[in-house]
Amino acid sequence: MQTVSSYGVEIRKQNIPIRQTLEIYRQAVSYLTEIYEQVWAELKMIPEAKKRFNAAEHLIHTTKKNHARFDFDIRFPKMPSYLRRAAVQHALGSVSSYKTRLGLWKKTDQKGSGPKLVCGNHAMPVFYRDVMYREDREEKDGAYLKLYDGHDWKWFRVSLSHTDMEYLRKNWAGKKAAAPVLEKRHRKYFLRFSYTEEVPLTKTPG
Repeated sequence: MQTVSSYGVEIRKQNIPIRQTLEIYRQAVSYLTEIYEQVWAELKMIPEAKKRFNAAEHLIHTTKKNHARFDFDIRFPKMPSYLRRAAVQHALGSVSSYKTRLGLWKKTDQKGSGPKLVCGNHAMPVFYRDVMYREDREEKDGAYLKLYDGHDWKWFRVSLSHTDMEYLRKNWAGKKAAAPVLEKRHRKYFLRFSYTEEVPLTKTPG
């Protein structure tokens, strides 16, 4: 059986544009959520998740072979593609959940206020390895994050809590971690690393 464990590592160096990065990501998620709610009638006609995702991305991102219907690229220029796709996925999930809850509410006696569409208030960016997150080869308690400085997306070196990193090295050495997710707790920022393990099931005596 598979088990997932996670651990948050505190980002110690705070004079980096973490807050600006979080704000621009949440703005992107909010914008996409509003768009997909508008066009949900056409998106819900695509049952396969991957095809629906591709159609949703084509609506907002222009390429050589595709002209976007909405101006996401102008509003959020140079946003890294992996982060844009994470925002698309989050927005699609929010709208799908909202539409499901709304449908169930309409089938009941509809007492009280109906469900509300949650935009990007709680969305947290994922730092995909190599393109958004890189380990510091020279400093074992450091890493590089791609962050938004208010004008452009650039690499910034961050210092990570030595105690937290020692815990990961002691308990999770050799295990592959999923891409870390930004987390905010008590005005502090963390990178949450998740690990998936195969755990054998033990038979209980009958």
